Amino acid sequence: MTFRLRLAGLGLKAHLPCILLGLALAGCGTDTSKTEGTSIAVGVVKGLAAKVLPGKSRAPAATPDPEKLAASAKASFAGPIILAQIEKAGLLTVLGEYGRNDANRTYSTPNEQTLVLRDGLLIATRGLGNDLMSSESAAAAGLITHRQPGSVSRVYRYLDGEGIERPLPMRCTLTLGPAKSFDFSGSHYETVQIDEACRSDSVKVTNNYWVTAGGTIALSRQWIGPALGHVTIQLVRP
Repeated sequence: MTFRLRLAGLGLKAHLPCILLGLALAGCGTDTSKTEGTSIAVGVVKGLAAKVLPGKSRAPAATPDPEKLAASAKASFAGPIILAQIEKAGLLTVLGEYGRNDANRTYSTPNEQTLVLRDGLLIATRGLGNDLMSSESAAAAGLITHRQPGSVSRVYRYLDGEGIERPLPMRCTLTLGPAKSFDFSGSHYETVQIDEACRSDSVKVTNNYWVTAGGTIALSRQWIGPALGHVTIQLVRP
């Protein structure tokens, strides 16, 4: 998979240095062939979702330690930070927030691959290939952040293998799961698991969220699209 993103004037690399990649690379440089496909992790984040997803195996031992990666990120970058791992491509990475547009918060890796979250829900990606161009998530977010069951409609719009944007309307049912508590990067979280089962005529997917009493999504496993599958997102610094 080839990751591409063309964003001008972000100045992000000055704020998220090479160490935050945490990708077991020999070094940083301008040769993108050494980093393509390696900035997001395969499987569920070791020591994070494994704590709250029964039956999920831990990531391979070569995966960077999430606690150490988060500590390095916090020491190097003053803003909000998340840790992310796409299950079908690459290794665990840190993303720092570089912009907000109303409630939309854009997080980027040093090589400018981005996740856009709104109320903790993934609404877009850029630079990953087969990107999620947009997702209508407001109705789902209203239930999830208030830890309420219900049914909502969603529309995912993603790029197919030919770069054509494809809309995918889905009907989603939200159910309450068990209470879960876990610690990460110096923070303790008391959460309730929310499961979101979505289906269209041809696709069925499940998203999972661990939500605090205040409505913060501390940890989530969210679907990007058919090609990329799910991404696990752990809050490091709000």
